[in-house]
Amino acid sequence: MRPLRLVLTSLLMVLAAQSAFAQRDAGSKIRGEYNFYGGSAGRSMRSARDYSQSYREYVRTAPMQKVNPEVAKEAADAIGDYIAKAKKHMAWMRKQAEKSADKETLTSLDSIDKNLAAAEKHHTSLCEYCEKESVEAKGSMECCQEIDDALAAAIAEHDKLMKRLAAKK
Repeated sequence: MRPLRLVLTSLLMVLAAQSAFAQRDAGSKIRGEYNFYGGSAGRSMRSARDYSQSYREYVRTAPMQKVNPEVAKEAADAIGDYIAKAKKHMAWMRKQAEKSADKETLTSLDSIDKNLAAAEKHHTSLCEYCEKESVEAKGSMECCQEIDDALAAAIAEHDKLMKRLAAKK
């Protein structure tokens, strides 16, 4: 078993070294390499939306709509973290689009940013409901619905953008 581990470890080290020294092609800067940050932004928005939907379902099914404040705070924190990550990745994409003067991408990013700002605004309201000792179920569910709507619009625009960018390659 030990010699097998040694062989596998050596093989992985050789492969890692080769990929570390691989050069990017000449067009990589022009394309802006949106794939990593674009994919990360999409995953972050979807994760925020998943947390929002899960929390809403939890509140809807909670006995007598008595919400555990720890669950509410944890959900609100996760939603906020994922929105912040998405905004960070979108900012990177914006820098690349500005460098290459890609007006069509910038227009899409404007729409996504607007929807992320709306999600962030509703997240702030959600936090106000979730930080209370007795979490208001109805109010927090309404905030999650607003977050979900804003993220759905951002995700739809993001998906169109990523398809268009992939087609350019």
